[in-house]
Formats: sequence, structure tokens, C-alpha cells
Amino acid sequence: MGLLDSLFGGEGPESGEAEVTEVRDEVIKVDLAEGPVYFKNDSIIAARGDLEFSATKPVRASGGPAGLLEKILKIKLLGLRRYFVQVDGTGVLYAGDGGKVHVMEVPEGERLTVNQDRLLFTDTPADVAAQLDASVLSTGLIDLGFEGPCQVVVTAECDPVVIEVEEPVLVDPECLIAWTGDVTFEATWEGSALDLLLGRKHGEELMLEAHGTGKVLVAPYDERLRRLERMVRRSGARGHGGHGDEEEPEEGEGWEGGESPSDPLDLDADDLFDLDFD
Repeated sequence: MGLLDSLFGGEGPESGEAEVTEVRDEVIKVDLAEGPVYFKNDSIIAARGDLEFSATKPVRASGGPAGLLEKILKIKLLGLRRYFVQVDGTGVLYAGDGGKVHVMEVPEGERLTVNQDRLLFTDTPADVAAQLDASVLSTGLIDLGFEGPCQVVVTAECDPVVIEVEEPVLVDPECLIAWTGDVTFEATWEGSALDLLLGRKHGEELMLEAHGTGKVLVAPYDERLRRLERMVRRSGARGHGGHGDEEEPEEGEGWEGGESPSDPLDLDADDLFDLDFD
């Protein structure tokens, strides 16, 4: 692999062969028969076998210098910020990012589109040629399209909700995880002129209107906002030694007497050594 290929993620590697199973709510086990496959960065917690790791951005290209240029342009247009871990070889890997995992099998002839921030694992690079929609990109929603047959794993803090799209449906862009079928989105403003004039906000001003026929997978709430609220609350409590007028952590959320939901994985040393690599 040349220097430019390494910097920009390679020249569109082929799909790998792997069997993916849920070990628990937050962890997947990947039996890798042949690479390459792709994991979210810093998500692999244990591995065994003849494996090779490298950084990539899993976007399919047509190959050659023109294909590399095409891939770079797609990455720039999509705003694909995060490198993924490309794994080649054979072996067994465990991965998770702290969210509940959802293994999705995409049949041949179907397409699944995923918000890049929700993608934990895929056994095939993304084909994004048909996913560039200016109205969607204007909302900051970055998506990756996968053509079946393939396996894709997404994560969410809580169990997501599947919504059928048969007529126009409004969706919060911060909650959208993935979608399948013939679905397109249009950014829409749901605020009122009076509220705008008075400086009042209800938080649902900018929405995505889904059209067509298919299904969308949405988180039950804006998870990024909830995580930020918890971080601020804990930071204040730590800074005051857990005393003072700061709001106390909610039951089950504190770092004393309960598990912190910001912990990457619900694993201790005994759990790690109990993992089955056979």
C-alpha cells in the first residue's frame, strides 16, 4: 500500500467473511474466516489469531488512481471524520463501544444506510455513490450505504424503535440511526415565526421528513445530549468532592454505589478471561 493509499484509506478493499454473534447487550463476537472487515476505532476489546490491523475509511472505490481520487472526494463530501480499524487474516475478536449492539443482516439486493457515528462493525466497505443528498448533508447527518448481502452492527444506548415509512414521517436527525428501503429525506423547519422572534426554542425546529417506502431505525432520545448532561453533572460533583449544592447523581447513575453508564464496557477482569475464543 502506498503512502497516499495509507493516508486516505486504501483503494477499495474487498469484503471479508465473518460470523457475528451477540455475546451480551454491549459486546459482539466476530469469528473471522477471511478479512478484511472493519470495526469502529478503539472498539476491539480482545482478539486472538493471525490478525493484521490497519487504519482505514471503509468507502468502496473502483480501484486505480482514478478510484483513489473518487474515494477521497466521497470522503470529503460525506465529511467522514473517523478512521476505522481494518482487520485482515483469521481469528476471533470481541468488540463494543458501550452501547447496545444490534446485528443486522442485509439480504442480497437490499441497501442499508447507517449514520457513521452509529456504525460498530461491517464486513464490507460502504458504497456511497447514491447517498449524497444535499438536504440531508445540510443537517450534519453523515451516512454510509451498504449493499447486501452483508452484515452490519450498529449501537445505541437504549433499544431503538423501528418506524414504518408509508407516508411522510418527521424524524429528529439526532436520533436517526439507520434506514432501509426506498426512503429519502428532506430537511424541514418546524419552528414558528413568533417563537423565532421572541427567541424561544422547543428543540424540534429542525427535523427530517422521510418520504417513500421503507423503515427507519431511531434512538428513543437524543443520546449525545443525555451523555453531555451526565458528563457536566459528574464533572461538577467531582470538582466539589461530591458535596455542596451540585445536583446529586440520579439513582443507578453515580460513580459511587452504582455503575457509570459512561463506562465503555460492562466488563471486569474475570469477565475478560471468561470470554470464549473457541
